[in-house]
Amino acid sequence: AQARNGRLEHAGRASRSWKGRKAESSGRMGAAGSVEGGKTNEELKTEFLEKLEAIKTSHPNNLCAKHLTKEYFESLNEDDQKVLYQCCLTGIENPDSGLGCYAMKPSDYETFKPFFDKVIREYHGDETNEKKHVTNWDISDVGEGGVLDVTKLGLDELSMRVRVGRNLKQYNLPGLMDKEERIKFEQTMLEAFKKLQENEAYGGTVYSLTPDFGEGVENPNKISDEKYKELVDAHVMFKDMDADPYLKSAGISSDWPYGRGCYVSEDGQFIIWFGEEDQLRIMCMKKGTKLNEVFDRLNEGLKVVESIDGIEFATNEDYGYVT
Repeated sequence: AQARNGRLEHAGRASRSWKGRKAESSGRMGAAGSVEGGKTNEELKTEFLEKLEAIKTSHPNNLCAKHLTKEYFESLNEDDQKVLYQCCLTGIENPDSGLGCYAMKPSDYETFKPFFDKVIREYHGDETNEKKHVTNWDISDVGEGGVLDVTKLGLDELSMRVRVGRNLKQYNLPGLMDKEERIKFEQTMLEAFKKLQENEAYGGTVYSLTPDFGEGVENPNKISDEKYKELVDAHVMFKDMDADPYLKSAGISSDWPYGRGCYVSEDGQFIIWFGEEDQLRIMCMKKGTKLNEVFDRLNEGLKVVESIDGIEFATNEDYGYVT
């Protein structure tokens, strides 16, 4: 119940603010419609739509600008305009974006389906406009009875990695999360990581970047800057997200490094990043010649994670797992 209430609270915050998680750079709408920094709500909207029209010409491959129209935007009520503004801000502030948009909540894919559906289908090359994603881990009809041996392609042993993105149903997506929600999310995942650590097939360690869990509450998994660099160099941990302008505009890198880190199994082959572009990036990696071994272990690991109490991945009827 607390998680659901928190989610409603954050959604409410989004509907009040044009700049949302970007308020620090461009202003936040006040109760009377004024915005810190001198621009009114209406001025921000006008500027946004003018930039949108310019990008349609200057960067025709920006799918956000291509499929977002002034007519559709202005057909929305004011609260929905503010949310869609946040979803699309990164594509407007970074015109060279390929996609240029991020949902802020799993429900945004339905709320703004006339927009998101066009973007998603063009990105995936669906000219029918009717396809639905079906999750299917059966690879028995691929390769030789499901064995994907790269030596058959003339390749030697490779470093192989297979990964998926997942987000928890009870939380906002990363662009809308604030520091408190990021900490709650990490604490939810710590319970799941404990279950993995107790499982002989996984074991492992949690490496957290979060400075603390609130005033006076220490983070027992906090690592040093030196350890962080070591993990990044080994391609086990992700790089500083706050240096990425696309993620910054989307609000995804906000509150760095709170709510960020990774879990690594005892053998180093099963890894879960938390707090990155998706809430979770779950992956398997190993050196070898049979790709199906990595694929199959990831499938098994996902089943184990999703079976843990408190872990429910967000899904969409048309698009599958929400990312």
